[in-house]
Amino acid sequence: MSTERHPLENKPRLVGLDPEQQRSLNQTDLSHELALMCRAATRAVADYLVKSRTVLDESTTELKSNVHDPVTPYDQATERALAQILGSFIPGSRILGEENGEEILPGREPSDLPAEVEAVEPNFHVDARSLASRIRWIVDPIDGTSNFAAGLTYFATSIAAELDGKVVAASITAPVYDETFWANDTEGWLEIGNEFFALQSGGVTKEEEAVLLTYFPTTSQLATDPKLAAEGHAMLAHAFRAVRRPGAAALDLAQISAGRAGALFAATLKPWDVAAGDHLVRISGGTIQDRALGTDLPAGLRPAVAAASAGLEVPTLIELLDKVEEQETRR
Repeated sequence: MSTERHPLENKPRLVGLDPEQQRSLNQTDLSHELALMCRAATRAVADYLVKSRTVLDESTTELKSNVHDPVTPYDQATERALAQILGSFIPGSRILGEENGEEILPGREPSDLPAEVEAVEPNFHVDARSLASRIRWIVDPIDGTSNFAAGLTYFATSIAAELDGKVVAASITAPVYDETFWANDTEGWLEIGNEFFALQSGGVTKEEEAVLLTYFPTTSQLATDPKLAAEGHAMLAHAFRAVRRPGAAALDLAQISAGRAGALFAATLKPWDVAAGDHLVRISGGTIQDRALGTDLPAGLRPAVAAASAGLEVPTLIELLDKVEEQETRR
């Protein structure tokens, strides 16, 4: 059941609180300030990405780990722009980005931004702006780079805000569709143009009724454990109404949070693939189970993920999640 069935007459608060009017913030107000920052940043680069997709030169697309892991100059430029914008919001905050790893943001006024990147004034409450290193932004500048590089429209920019190690706000913007999925620590919204909808997942209760978005098996899983790869693929294909592989995991999780898809399964995600989407799914009433698979990553950032919309039982996903974890322990 799509969240567009829940139009809002009253928009969520879209501007930072004035410290002259409200001197200190409670936890929800603080998380909302961070949500506004995430929203502002993901939307600031939207026009740049829409234009860049149409002029992308294949000769400038490079490979990272393998042929299935491309990176474009626009991934790198977008992450640099986001780092400047987020640093101007909260000087001394940290960023974990797909392209440049983790670093501390000095907080200078943004400069040398691409012409299409919208400048954002840091008009947020001082309580939020003074959090410094207590904040870590987890950023995927282009979620779905292969789609973007091919000229496909299914890609997004994803940002999650951690406060003292816990994600409390997130935003995912799909620029071609003019859609932003965003949330503080208690509620979320789907923003389409000038319309707002309550972010609510749900609508199906059985796997056989649900559309599954998945990235299992990957080519590496086919190579290292072809038996489990084949068995797992068969399990998923038989259990769900339809199985799709859209190519942008963070945006997939956002679709679950909006009630457009039932579930997601993946076993090789990175923190920037999952952090924002995990938060949106949970805020929308959905559930997520994950497995560390030998990493020391906390819940919400782990590589193996089974996500489901509100009310949907996913025994097949949990069974496969356990099989993947068991296989990892044998290595």
